[in-house]
Amino acid sequence: MINIHPTAIVNPKAEIADDVVIGPFSIVGPNVCIGKGTRFISHCNVSGYTRIGENNTMFPFVSVGTEPQDNGYKGNESYLNIGNNNIFREGFTANVGTKEYSTTTIGNGCYFMMSTHVGHNCKIGNNVIVANGSVFGGYSEIADYCVISGVCAVHQFVRIGRFVMMSGGSVTAVNIPPFVITVGRNDSGSIRGLNTIGLKRNGFDNKTIKALRDLYKIFFLSGLNVSNAIAKIESSIEPIPEVKEFLDFVKTSNRPIATGKRL
Repeated sequence: MINIHPTAIVNPKAEIADDVVIGPFSIVGPNVCIGKGTRFISHCNVSGYTRIGENNTMFPFVSVGTEPQDNGYKGNESYLNIGNNNIFREGFTANVGTKEYSTTTIGNGCYFMMSTHVGHNCKIGNNVIVANGSVFGGYSEIADYCVISGVCAVHQFVRIGRFVMMSGGSVTAVNIPPFVITVGRNDSGSIRGLNTIGLKRNGFDNKTIKALRDLYKIFFLSGLNVSNAIAKIESSIEPIPEVKEFLDFVKTSNRPIATGKRL
């Protein structure tokens, strides 16, 4: 049975699983779909064409599915899709897409701390941790298992690869390749090391970590330009999946890449 507090306002057209909890002073719009086990603790707003999966927890003053902060939005139908087993702390916000029928996506098992924001058309992967005050501009992509520390900002259209650790207060307008640590105001020199601790915690074996260390030395420390570094990596390091993932990210980048070399 749905548990709806008497002070909550829930549109009867909303699709809500039987065991959802909607706490005091929360508002749920007509085009919302909410999966089983999800809880809205209090003062939450869910609007727009928003689909929320199972076992999510929304803390007070979460607002999702609202119109994008984009002058190009013309009131068309667009979407926000949220997966399963996520935690959204106080003041989290996420917008629907800008263009008609476009989508903002948040995966599974993520933890968004207080006052974080996911902009229109972002793609957030699985098991991403985002600390207080960090924000993602429109169309940015954050891959699985990233850790975004407090008060970070990601520019629109930027991609961040898997297992990146973004240190507190960092800002980036360039793509960050997977498996690295980035620090401070982005420039080409924002890369500060391989995310070794994160890799070990997530079960990467010694062979993989050694290969990534060798790759790191060539790509970030050798002084080679990007194309020559790629060529050397391909000729000298076994093409295990993680090495291929790194190289594919660099080769397909639609923006400048943080290389570790200061401009």
